Amino acid sequence: MAERWNFERELVIGLICVVACVLLALGATGSERTRHAMDITASMLAPLEKPAVFVIDRVERFRRWTAERRDLLMELEELREENRALRLQSGEKISAEFKRRARPGNRFPIIFRDPSMWWEELRIDTGDERYDPGCAVLDGSDLVGVITSQSGRSAWVRLITSAGFYVPVVVEETREIGVVTGDNEGGVWVRYLPSDGDYKPGMKILTVLGSRLPVGLPVGELTSERRTVTAGVDEFRVKTGADLFRLQYVSALGGLQP
Repeated sequence: MAERWNFERELVIGLICVVACVLLALGATGSERTRHAMDITASMLAPLEKPAVFVIDRVERFRRWTAERRDLLMELEELREENRALRLQSGEKISAEFKRRARPGNRFPIIFRDPSMWWEELRIDTGDERYDPGCAVLDGSDLVGVITSQSGRSAWVRLITSAGFYVPVVVEETREIGVVTGDNEGGVWVRYLPSDGDYKPGMKILTVLGSRLPVGLPVGELTSERRTVTAGVDEFRVKTGADLFRLQYVSALGGLQP
């Protein structure tokens, strides 16, 4: 009972104090002393208020910046998707054009392929057609090699699997420039790519300016096989678009009247 009475007494005293403080504050509002006290309090809080306002302002600016950056990243990703779609359409048009130019009447049989130089060169029957050295040889629309010489009704073709084959190319998705060459063992590699590039298997490899070959000829796709030859420079194995194992007929670009 005593404890309960003490609690009730303390509660009543506390309420009386609160009411008294409120009445005192209401009675003092507008007086000179009150204003003076408020000015002193404001001057004491000012050094704390300014940093707080500064922090709140910076937080709000950072929030707006992150929101704007998120919107920009979303727009950038949409533009990238549109760009990929446009490149795909462009690649399909280029491929269709090469296929049109490499028409059935321009298909030549392979008449000789030395087993000891299987991945380096072959000979094709060109009939009465004439081609200059460097003209592209295709399987469908995919690069097989280039003509190196012609004599009579046949021509020699250096294959892209030859170590003596060098053609500048571009990784279509990243726009990194490299050089395609062979290894004389059936492999094709794209060399001199920066190690920090964002490469993924399946990215398209196309010819670019820098050789006698037309721009945009499909060479193949990047694979996951990668090797570093020097600091900052990598090589990637390429899966060729042309079926170099089962070649029987090829076509050629250049040397024909439209």
